[in-house]
Amino acid sequence: MYELLRDISRRPEPFSRYTAMELWTRPHLARQMLSYHLNQETELASRRFETIDQIVNWTDSQLGLSDKRICDLGCGPGLYTQRFAARGADVTGVDFSAHSLDYARLKAVEDKQSIRYLEADYLSDELPGGFDIVTLIYTDYSVLSPSQRARLLGRIGKMLNPGGRLD
Repeated sequence: MYELLRDISRRPEPFSRYTAMELWTRPHLARQMLSYHLNQETELASRRFETIDQIVNWTDSQLGLSDKRICDLGCGPGLYTQRFAARGADVTGVDFSAHSLDYARLKAVEDKQSIRYLEADYLSDELPGGFDIVTLIYTDYSVLSPSQRARLLGRIGKMLNPGGRLD
């Protein structure tokens, strides 16, 4: 019994457990996460819309989004993809949360935007290619282990056209 209690109370090694999939795919948790994404009182899951607008404005000023093919990895409910499309970009969003993607798809239809949304894990599933820009926004990269980061960067490199950018 002592050993079991000791094991339970031990802190895990950094990056020894990856629980993102559970957070975003379990129905109850996914609904709560979407609620936090859309909540303008907190930045626990997404930045406030005003800040997102500023980020998209800056990205557009640096890269010129119009007529670019953009893939937003970890797009969640499409807060950035919608804004990229409004700037004239051809946009694909990738996320493994069906719940967030359902919201993003409904919002795109409401806004009459043509955005492709793919339900996929960007660490392991097949990803599309031919992009001018690939984005990985908020804190997705920082929660990955060093080996996951290396794998993801290699995968992004294959998604980009020659001269393409990771933003």
